[in-house]
Amino acid sequence: MTPRLVAAVLPYIIIGLFVLGLLIFALAVQQLRRGRTGPYWRLRRQAGQRGGRLFLLAVALFGIAGALAFFSGLADLALQSLLRRDPNRLSGVAVAAQTRTESATLAASPTNTRPAVEATRPVAMTAMPSPTIPSLTPTPTLTPTPTDTPTITLTPTPTFESVLSLTPEAAGRAPEPDARIEITTAAGDMALDRTPLEPGTHFAAGIERVYFFIEYHKMENGVGWSRILFREGVPIQGGSYLWGLGQDGTSFFFFGDESGYPAGSYEVRIYLGAGLVSRLAFSVG
Repeated sequence: MTPRLVAAVLPYIIIGLFVLGLLIFALAVQQLRRGRTGPYWRLRRQAGQRGGRLFLLAVALFGIAGALAFFSGLADLALQSLLRRDPNRLSGVAVAAQTRTESATLAASPTNTRPAVEATRPVAMTAMPSPTIPSLTPTPTLTPTPTDTPTITLTPTPTFESVLSLTPEAAGRAPEPDARIEITTAAGDMALDRTPLEPGTHFAAGIERVYFFIEYHKMENGVGWSRILFREGVPIQGGSYLWGLGQDGTSFFFFGDESGYPAGSYEVRIYLGAGLVSRLAFSVG
């Protein structure tokens, strides 16, 4: 491809990149707006992630188009400077041929004149020795032998529970003997009216949040209670709190992990004081 052809095609490429960047930027704005006003938390999160990726792609396209426009301007100046030169004009240094001329003139007689004879003897050219190019011998390259890298698997230890202080009773008043909290269902999402969506006891691996819906009776504000999430019998999340929702009613809480929960067996337990009052087992995988 000649420089003239590149210079002719490059503006169309730059314009195409700008138009594509504008379209992707518009899609990014639309996805980011949906990420703020979507009906569900999961849809808002996915739209926000897509909008962020599209925004970065649009910025990259704008940057590439701007760089091409800048460098194409420099290349056009260089090309114009080359085209201004006259291709028919000789350039370089002209070296005259080195010859040595010997003239021999015969003596002129009174009655006859002979023309002078010129003998030209060219200078002998000396042949220059041709340079010798050393041969290159390839150096063998040693290929490293791959070594097995040990995989480290992190397993929660039984001391995890004591470190987080999950099971001790929260500071507060003791619950009434007939007070209770019961986990009614688990769900992968929640509707706007705080009802469960996708309820069940089995969820896909990598789920980032699980909701738990509860009923409570004869509770009193200030009673200490705890909610704890176990995986394979080992506590991994939870904490102790003081009750503040009144005597009777329904509510919900959730456990979340931004990296997604791995496959396995899970169980949620609720304690009133130090006593276990409700539990719900579910699986991920």
